Amino acid sequence: MPFTRSGKHYMLRAKRRCQKCGDITEQQAFKCTYHCPPVPKVPPVYIKTLEWLCLQCDNVETEQKEIPEPTDKSMLLNRLIRIPSDYDTLAVTITSLPNELVFRVRLPDYDMGEIRAIQAKARETGFISVGELMNLQKAGYRRPQEVPPKPQPKERSVLRERARQRAFQGMS
Repeated sequence: MPFTRSGKHYMLRAKRRCQKCGDITEQQAFKCTYHCPPVPKVPPVYIKTLEWLCLQCDNVETEQKEIPEPTDKSMLLNRLIRIPSDYDTLAVTITSLPNELVFRVRLPDYDMGEIRAIQAKARETGFISVGELMNLQKAGYRRPQEVPPKPQPKERSVLRERARQRAFQGMS
């Protein structure tokens, strides 16, 4: 069973072609390793080795792939692509020009935390004041039910950290 850097294990299952059976079977990866190639390459790469076990005939196959090391440019672009899922934005555009990226974010001119608080109040009490309704309409929503939920990041570590913060918010 492959392990992560933190020591947790995970399971990889896939339907793959088995060389021994000659058919597409359910297989499970039980070992995953990364190592450097014997001769350094440009750009830098890692060799990923996966060992698959066929669950029908117990045949073990080794699969090797060369995986390029992520560049600063690719890591930056991946971070920019994740911004709309992490924060409240109206629009995000990324334009590619020669040797530069133009990143534009349209931010709301109202506080989404306040708008969501109005939505929560409407859900709990069943009514809101006229001033709160006007704030909703300035933000472009006619009813509290139309307010979108807060974006959730896809990274599990960020989700765990936010849950931990929520758990200990009341304790001081």
